[in-house]
Amino acid sequence: MRRVLAAAVVVLLAPVAQVAGVNALDLPGGGPSMALVGVVALAPLLSPAGAAVLGFAAGLAADIAPPADHTIGRLALALCLAGWLCARVPDDAGPVARAGAALGAAAGATLLDAALGLALGDEAWAATAAVLPGALAWTAAGAAVAAGAVAALAPVTRRRRFGGPVSRSALRSPHPRGHRA
Repeated sequence: MRRVLAAAVVVLLAPVAQVAGVNALDLPGGGPSMALVGVVALAPLLSPAGAAVLGFAAGLAADIAPPADHTIGRLALALCLAGWLCARVPDDAGPVARAGAALGAAAGATLLDAALGLALGDEAWAATAAVLPGALAWTAAGAAVAAGAVAALAPVTRRRRFGGPVSRSALRSPHPRGHRA
């Protein structure tokens, strides 16, 4: 239940934090994508399907949050893939491995979003080239720190309940020794 609540908080508050906080700071080279940082931090706690849904919902919320000056669905696609990739980290991976996976997924999602913006004509080459290095650095660093912190705080034994895989007991036949009535 806590993971569902954390996922809902990420989906609802990340666009608000982006618009009200990060965009107002006027950081050099842009700023981190708060939705992406939240998705890659929470994704290892979920199943790959649950993390993909979380990424899609957070990306769609970020896509429609003002100022929405790009094609709707760009961030949803990038965050969906980033969430899915981060959820593929093995259960026994430590905080360093999860932080590394989050760093790679955040960098890939940022580059994918920039490539989609160029391909769809939402962004100009010069504007993308000016903002991309800073956004890439801020987002990847924020994702690595957040994922490492979540990995250190989240117990491994309680992972993947929300949208998790089928349990072994559910896979067993209801009939003893394979005999059917």
